[in-house]
Amino acid sequence: MTRKLSDWNIFVKKIYAEGKAKDSNYEFKQALEDASKRKSEMKHSSSASGVKKAKTARKSRKGRSRHASMAMTGGKRTRRRHHRR
Repeated sequence: MTRKLSDWNIFVKKIYAEGKAKDSNYEFKQALEDASKRKSEMKHSSSASGVKKAKTARKSRKGRSRHASMAMTGGKRTRRRHHRR
């Protein structure tokens, strides 16, 4: 299964094709730099509509309590009894 190209990738490929047509020694690296300078010309996807998508925060198990980890995995809740010595 292949992924759909992002708007950025499509834009860079367009810039590369333009540069390659003018100069046979034009490199993809240069197309990336040129595309970065011309970002304002890039079409924005309709799904983003100018609003940044919220990134989901991922925490390692170390960052959560044992109870929270168990609740997230659907595990059985157990209560630990603290014994005094």
